[in-house]
Amino acid sequence: MKHQVTRELYTYWDGLRGGRTAPERSDIDPAEIHAILGDTFILEYNDEESQTFRLAGTRLCGSFCRELKGRNFLDLWKKEDLASIKILLTAVADDEAAAVIGFEGTTERGQSLQFETILLPLRHYGQPKTRILGAASPLDMPYWIGIWPLQDLSVTSLRLIWPDERPAFMRNPETAEPARQNIMPTGSLAPSSASMPQKRVGHLMVFDGGKIT
Repeated sequence: MKHQVTRELYTYWDGLRGGRTAPERSDIDPAEIHAILGDTFILEYNDEESQTFRLAGTRLCGSFCRELKGRNFLDLWKKEDLASIKILLTAVADDEAAAVIGFEGTTERGQSLQFETILLPLRHYGQPKTRILGAASPLDMPYWIGIWPLQDLSVTSLRLIWPDERPAFMRNPETAEPARQNIMPTGSLAPSSASMPQKRVGHLMVFDGGKIT
């Protein structure tokens, strides 16, 4: 994690969940993260094609020069990156992993800016796969940010983090779908065996079975 906002939100989320795989939406106290509140957001996970912004911080909305509440998170990304983003969101919602995404946003004037975003699972009234807590912050603050809106977001890096070392479907394999696979971003955390079957899906390398270390 490169950005202080990313690290701070992850530490806060990890402290809230305690021994749980994810904290409750109601556990979030805006006053406790007031310094980074402008960069944070909450998504409602409707289905694979729709994750809408329930809340979005003022600094984040300012980068796009528009209110993001009610908009589909997936609409922000280039088409060629959508498959990878959907896989990552599924891992966050289904397996309660944390995801870190590096991305580049460009404006209609050709200006570009590097960002880092984190996605963290939340439960809502005890139900999983309903809410995602996140933050997105630029790695620099050019003069033009907030003047010309960002568009055409493109992924530069992807990483999954298993806070409890293993995804949910591996902790309870009897209830896992037979076709479930461990999803790992290329060049990130490595599986325990280099000889494991693998295939590429978008920007991700998918490893079949095994423990993630």
